[in-house]
Order: sequence, then C-alpha cells, then structure tokens
Amino acid sequence: TGGAMTRPAPPPRWKIMWYTFLDIFLTNFLKCFDKFLRVVGPVFVCFAVVLISGVVYSWFTFVLPVIAPPGSVLWTIYIIVAAWLTFNVFWNYLITVVTPPGAVPHDYEDPLPRDPESQLDMREEKHPDGFKRWCKKCRKPKPPRTHHCSVCRRCVLKMDHHCPWVSNCVGWRNYRTFFLFMAYLWVGCLYVMATSAPTFIKHIRTRGPITPGHTYVVMSFILSFSVSIAVGLLLGWHVYLVATAQTTIEWYGNRMRGEEARKQGLRPWVNEWDVGWLENTAMVLGSAPDPFAVHLWFLPTFKPPHGDGTSFNTRSQQAAAAQKAAQEHA
Repeated sequence: TGGAMTRPAPPPRWKIMWYTFLDIFLTNFLKCFDKFLRVVGPVFVCFAVVLISGVVYSWFTFVLPVIAPPGSVLWTIYIIVAAWLTFNVFWNYLITVVTPPGAVPHDYEDPLPRDPESQLDMREEKHPDGFKRWCKKCRKPKPPRTHHCSVCRRCVLKMDHHCPWVSNCVGWRNYRTFFLFMAYLWVGCLYVMATSAPTFIKHIRTRGPITPGHTYVVMSFILSFSVSIAVGLLLGWHVYLVATAQTTIEWYGNRMRGEEARKQGLRPWVNEWDVGWLENTAMVLGSAPDPFAVHLWFLPTFKPPHGDGTSFNTRSQQAAAAQKAAQEHA
C-alpha cells in the first residue's frame, strides 16, 4: 500500500562477517596488548633507572671536575643542586612505581539517591562529569572520577592513565609524585645541559681518539636534550590538566561532550570539577591536613593526598556554599 513503510534492506552478509571479524580481532588484540604491558612494565622501569643513573654518573664523573675546581665554593653549590635534583627524581619516580594508585573501598556505597529496586537504572546513571556510576567489569559502583584499567584489571580512583614507564596506573594516590617526577626530571635535564654545554662543545670539536669520557658526555647531553623536549611537552600538558581539574581521560570526555552540546545548540559543557586553578592545584600537589601549604607542594612527603579519593568538590557545591554564605551575611 501507498502508506506502508518500507523496511530498510539488511546489510550484506559479507559486511556483517567483516565487522564481526574486526570486533573479535580488536578485542583479542587489546587483551594481548594489555598482557604485554603487564609483562614489559618492570623492564621499562629498569631501563628508565639505568638511563637516569647513567646521566647522573656521567655528570658527576666527567662534567663536574671540569666546570668547577674540587672543594671550591662553586663546586659545593653544583654538588648541592645536583644532589637535590637527583634525590627528588629518584624519590618521586620510585614512589610512583610502588604506590597503589587508589582502589575503590570494599564498603563504598554510591551516596547519590536512587531507587534501590532499580539496579538496571543505576547502571545507566551518570556522575556530574558524564561518566557512568557503575563498572561492568568489577560489577560494583564507581565513585566519581574512577575508571577501570584493563591492564591492572581493577577500578582506579581518579585515574589519569596507565603508564608503562612506571609499570603502574597513575591515579589519586600517586599522581602528585608522578607530576613532581616529571617536573624534577625536566629541570634536571636543563641543569645537565646548561652545565655540560661547554664540555659537550669541546668534545664535539676535538679531533683525536675517542675516550670513555667523550662518549659519556656526548651521549648524556644528547639524551638530556631529547628527554627535556619530550618531558617538557608532557609536563606542560599536565600543568594544564592540573590547573583545569581534569585527568587525561576526563579531558577526552569533556571535549566529546562539549562538541555534542555545541552541535545540539545547548549551553557550553562545563567541567564540574573545576573550582578554580588554585584549589585545583592544591588538591593535587597539597597533602593532608593542609593542602594549601604552598611551601610544601614540591617537597617529598609520606602524607596522603587530601580527601579520600571518592568525593570531590564541584562547581555547583562551591556556588551553593557561596550563596549560603552571602545570605548569612546579608
């Protein structure tokens, strides 16, 4: 009949088989890749420690005696600065490696109200940032900003990413030391380049037999230069993330939801976790009980991060608190 709706033709059989093959292939490939990262993680850690140790050895053995007379005031200053940078690089790196990024407490219960009989609805409900409140893999509620890591096979509080160079996830408990490791490593690379540049240039221009010192200085300078660029870019990226209260995962989600809102003509998507750059930074670099103690942000500490990793201040809560304070003072 003329008013009858025609059903769309089913896709060709070859297309169904092709997409099924791709789905199976990608699923198994990602599983194998996750296992590969679990296996090679310790290898990456050992390799990083060897590289950093090699540069430190080269600087103390072949560069320091050239740039300052042993025992002089300048030599002492160089030693103190180098020792402080070396200690912080290794300290923050090793703490990032050995510290669990943050697991969801066994007794965690989602505090947001919902119908207790509607478990299916809960699996579709979302946090203020748009991510779901239920983990299908762990079959448990997910706190805000928590994501499942397929490599670690667990949910990680405030997960940023899984880093093979630390053989660990970077999350709520070890993000501070990960950030400080990048910062001190970048400054350390600049320090090595600045102090060894004259020695490096001298070795490059010198013609004659190549000595062990020549090789160490040249390789250390080139390695420091390369790492300073790579780590500098990564550090700059994480400075932006810290100042805007985002993780790497959340940045992708915020970008996607912002584009969707723009296409649908809705109001611009707002990151609920962004409560101002100072408080955002304090929640990352600060420690309990006073995260706003700025003079302690870059010092090593055993103190845990501020909070419990399952709840975070939001723009809405901040606005409500400000409005309540204004009404009380009125």
